[in-house]
Amino acid sequence: MRSVLLSSWALFFGITFAILSTSLQGPLLAVRAFDEGFDTSNTGLIMAGNYVGFLVGALATPLLIRNVGHVKVFAASASIASGTALLYTSFVDPAVWFVLRFATGFCVAVIFIVSEAWLNQSCPNDVRGRIMSLYGVLSYFAAGAGALLLNLSDPQGYGLFILASVMISFGIVPLLLSAQPAPAFIAPRRLGVRALFHKAPLGVGAVFMIGLAEGALFGAGPIFADKAGLTTAEISIFMAVISLGGLILLWPIGILTDRYDRSKAMIAITVLAALVSFLLAVTPVGLGILIFLLTGLFSGLCLSIYGICSAITNDNLEPDEMVGCGATLFICFSVGMILGPVFSTEIIEAWQPSAYFLYLATVHVLIAVYAIALMVRRGPVPAPKRRPAASLVERRGQLVTPSTEEWSPKPKQAEQP
Repeated sequence: MRSVLLSSWALFFGITFAILSTSLQGPLLAVRAFDEGFDTSNTGLIMAGNYVGFLVGALATPLLIRNVGHVKVFAASASIASGTALLYTSFVDPAVWFVLRFATGFCVAVIFIVSEAWLNQSCPNDVRGRIMSLYGVLSYFAAGAGALLLNLSDPQGYGLFILASVMISFGIVPLLLSAQPAPAFIAPRRLGVRALFHKAPLGVGAVFMIGLAEGALFGAGPIFADKAGLTTAEISIFMAVISLGGLILLWPIGILTDRYDRSKAMIAITVLAALVSFLLAVTPVGLGILIFLLTGLFSGLCLSIYGICSAITNDNLEPDEMVGCGATLFICFSVGMILGPVFSTEIIEAWQPSAYFLYLATVHVLIAVYAIALMVRRGPVPAPKRRPAASLVERRGQLVTPSTEEWSPKPKQAEQP
């Protein structure tokens, strides 16, 4: 594992700085949009632009890698993302900001896909799980730390936008100077939405709905916080807590779903998440510490559901279908992520900020009801058919990376000395 880390440190460095930058831009743009007089609906559309770009980027990346290679695609995407961060203050218009947000999402998708593909193909099978888990820990830590950078300067100025640009530019330097060769590209075989839904209706349906929740959580979270009267410092803490809550709970929940029936685990987690969200809706925002603690608990539960959906879906597939399944699941998830900020901001605008958590609770209730209905109709997944779910992070990597380790029902035999 040490040799893998030494050969991949430049890639880890680059992705960490990219996440720091993009995690700063989310709350920064929400705060700045309201300062510029944008209404809630336009701000929600701007935030949704990130996920539209993310979806398009995920679909386009395999072709880009095939044509010019991992390093050039990574560098070009980072350069574009760095440039767009500087343009927000030059063109203060909702339509322009949507386009810039789209470009950022496109570039971030490319950066993530290239990074995960590179790591998956460069790691030996016996250390891949640990390497991808480390990748996930760094990703969530950087996401939380990036939101806290909002406190370094006044959002009405230029400094934070410059910082966001500089972090991406500095992040790609070690990778461009690294002597480590990029892996060969292997295109995945796609599995259509209809075919996948026929094989695993619970995983496909639930992953779309959790996209509605996660899109609102990250895209509309800063909008809720601003409308609820939180200060800039409190908004940054609120967004940091969302990422850190996921970081703390993802691993233990992943272990839980390996030991017990995944469908029942999903129902329990979604019901608990709905209850916490209802509690957040009735808790006064002035109780800052309690709000942050409950938000961290909710985000940890919410962010774990995607991995459960992926595991449930893969339980019903053959090994050669898993990579194509990941790409299709990602499309369904991204559509939900695009709609989430739009729906939730309209609800905030029509009612009041606390309706944001009522929206999130409703989505989780719908997931639980959908899962129960399917279980009653089809019954639980037979135990022998269930795949061992690796860490959630590794399953996220399967979504968009062009290659993955083939699963085998027979345990590997240790080599004889």
